[in-house]
Amino acid sequence: MAGRKGRTTSGGKSVAAVIAIVFVASVFVILRSVPEKVSAVSQDGLVHASGLTRSSGTLMIERIDHVETIQSAVSPVYEVSLTDSGHMDDGELIMMIPETDSLSDIVLYTFDRETLSWVELPTLFDLTSPSVSVPLDFTGSLLLVAGERE
Repeated sequence: MAGRKGRTTSGGKSVAAVIAIVFVASVFVILRSVPEKVSAVSQDGLVHASGLTRSSGTLMIERIDHVETIQSAVSPVYEVSLTDSGHMDDGELIMMIPETDSLSDIVLYTFDRETLSWVELPTLFDLTSPSVSVPLDFTGSLLLVAGERE
């Protein structure tokens, strides 16, 4: 035994490195919040919104009367917002349009805060409801109004 040399192995260090990497990755997975489904209905019952958020905030829809919008508006303005300035993914907003002769001519507009103008959104209509809908993917809040296509 006197002739044996002591040898060092790097196997223990590599196992420790792998364990450290797995631990750090696990912490990130645990700390990242799980998507939460949120939904809301306006007080007048005409606007419904739902989607996924990771901010664990509350989705709110508020009707805002007496706001100057597009000339062909057929609805009041609605503000859709997430508390805590969260982000909504894979959302949908449905607006009931009870009094119209031609639902296929109705689209939803959102207010663009950069250009300070109303911008048409790609809108789907459902003749059986009668309603129009748009996909939602936003951060913070947005303003919406229904109007005839210009």
